[in-house]
Amino acid sequence: MTQLESPASQADSGDWFGTPYYALLYHHRDETEACLFIANLVRHLALRPGDRALDIGCGRGRHAVCLHEHGLDVDAFDISPQCIAAAQRHAADTLRFYVHDMRQPFATGGYRCAFNMFTSFGYFADDAENARVVASAAQALDPGGWLVLDFLNAHWIVPRLTPFSVQVIGGIRFEIRREYADGCILKTIAFEDAGRRFRFVERVKDIRLPTLERFFGEAGLRIAEVFGDYDLSPYAPDASRRVILIGRKP
Repeated sequence: MTQLESPASQADSGDWFGTPYYALLYHHRDETEACLFIANLVRHLALRPGDRALDIGCGRGRHAVCLHEHGLDVDAFDISPQCIAAAQRHAADTLRFYVHDMRQPFATGGYRCAFNMFTSFGYFADDAENARVVASAAQALDPGGWLVLDFLNAHWIVPRLTPFSVQVIGGIRFEIRREYADGCILKTIAFEDAGRRFRFVERVKDIRLPTLERFFGEAGLRIAEVFGDYDLSPYAPDASRRVILIGRKP
């Protein structure tokens, strides 16, 4: 998930991530892949049923649901009220959803593990604000707790950006432009529906591994491992599409 930069002209302003168009454009996201990734992490971190988990920037809740299926007691939050409203259909006694800004502390201790998945990070132009996300996540962990940050590998992605593509889904023609500007990866999505033009921009800051490691260190987390894909293969800057950083609170 990435960050809305600006609403469309001649369109309702508001939350791109909460719109039905966002869900339509990204309908192909693989729930099976998400749950296999979670299964790999649960096994690798030796998490047990009843452990408390925090899903940070949960969107519509697909990773939170997978965590819950492993018996974890899950709290999940997102800044988008529309996404949380959609996620609430999955809510249960041990799966709870909240509207919350990831830069602000959610809890002081209480969690065995915290997850920030699928590039739900790098939204802010100021590195200090991105660092606050990591610090707030670390604050929620118990001693010995784990933070998993799943971010894009800009070292691999930036040279391979596809400048323009078109996807026609549900009768809507999405025109997608990608560019690198001002230290950010930008995706502009333009389309028309019912005679109205929409334009949204997703923005993710180019934050590479040394900076991520610095954020973890400043938050008091020890880097345990860095993986490069959802199978938990070793990270390789020129070959890995992901940077999956795992830190532990002393």
